[in-house]
Amino acid sequence: MHISFIKGSYAGTVSTSGSLTATIGGSVDFTCTYTLDSGDTVYPGSISWQIITGPGPEEFTNIATFSPPGSGGSNSFTNFATDYKNRSELFNVTVNGANSYVVVMRVNEVVCSDENHYRCSVLFINTGLGPVSKTKETSLSARAPSEQPYDIPVPVPDNIEENTEVTLSCTANVGKPPGQIRWWRYRNGIMAPQEITGVSTTTPPVQRGVCVYNVTSTVTYRMTKDDDQSVWRCFVDNELLTMLDRDKPYQESKRINVYFKVNVPIIRKVPDSDTDSQYSVGSSVTLLCEAEGNPTPGINANTTVNRYLWTFTASPNSTASELSSNNGTLSLSNLNETDTGTYTCTAFNGFNGKFFNASNEISLQIVKTITTTSNIMQTTSSASSERTSKRFTITPQGGLGNVQDNVLNNLTNTDNVHPRDTADNGQPKYYHVAVQY
Repeated sequence: MHISFIKGSYAGTVSTSGSLTATIGGSVDFTCTYTLDSGDTVYPGSISWQIITGPGPEEFTNIATFSPPGSGGSNSFTNFATDYKNRSELFNVTVNGANSYVVVMRVNEVVCSDENHYRCSVLFINTGLGPVSKTKETSLSARAPSEQPYDIPVPVPDNIEENTEVTLSCTANVGKPPGQIRWWRYRNGIMAPQEITGVSTTTPPVQRGVCVYNVTSTVTYRMTKDDDQSVWRCFVDNELLTMLDRDKPYQESKRINVYFKVNVPIIRKVPDSDTDSQYSVGSSVTLLCEAEGNPTPGINANTTVNRYLWTFTASPNSTASELSSNNGTLSLSNLNETDTGTYTCTAFNGFNGKFFNASNEISLQIVKTITTTSNIMQTTSSASSERTSKRFTITPQGGLGNVQDNVLNNLTNTDNVHPRDTADNGQPKYYHVAVQY
């Protein structure tokens, strides 16, 4: 017996969502609603969810059948639905208002191959029209999260000098819809990362049934000395990742070593003199010399190349003498006037057969301290007298120094100070003079 099915006509209706979206590993409900027209009957097994199996518009195959409420029938998967049976469930058809019913097939663990076209089909038996088939199609789009990049980024070349152009690459599954690979650079001593732009990345075309999209991102960068000991992070970003950027799947490079020549050293004095680089005979001072460079002077193993050197010059025309120091630290104790002069620190480093140096200098002046007393009395407002002591620094300008000319606003009479010692050129040296009243 041949039964003819009338498609369309004026029997009941079937409706469903035009499209569905599900995440791999998640669940999705295929929901279909049908309504009965007057004179319509739906028999057990006449309701089904189908999947497209051929290139033609009508080539759909049942994966599950349902029975209407009160019909005495059951719901079941077809033999074609082996892949769905173990990870899906069929709910009983429920009433959804007058002559309206809801059919639900739930897939609990979505896989990428579920991405396809589906159809809800209901066969109505109408008293006037006979069998009438009504269908409604929907499509499922799968979404897949991105994954951690496969490998740690490695700089090429690995022997990096300042101003060397370096390439780093990163490959990862960016998920579906395909996301992107982004790059951060962490510079040494700086907590906040800097995002690197201008990165070369190819976005693959989206295909049905494909949920893994491997993308390689390449960044090319000219290294500076500020990039020494930096860390480069590549991480994957797509619309499914809602966490902070810092928590997204990533891989980091090891600290990148960037060789660079020494900078001009910085010299510090301990203790620092109250007057500009002037110290008393018999006192002590430590000169600290520090210079940036990689290799760092005095720290790296090859201290014959990467080192500090202190020299002393008594006068501009004298020969410099090398001083004994410890890794840039020069300790001077029990200072004498002969220690007056220029101290020069030179920092050295080298790499890849190249050698560099940079210098800085500081001048020290070592002075004697003498005390002289005048018999000048200072009268107080109470008509009594007392002796007070004040200390001044004066510079005699010849064989005889005039105190009133050299100490401003401090002495009220004229005291002559005779220098007791002279420098090599016959000129008097500097003295600290205490004048008591």
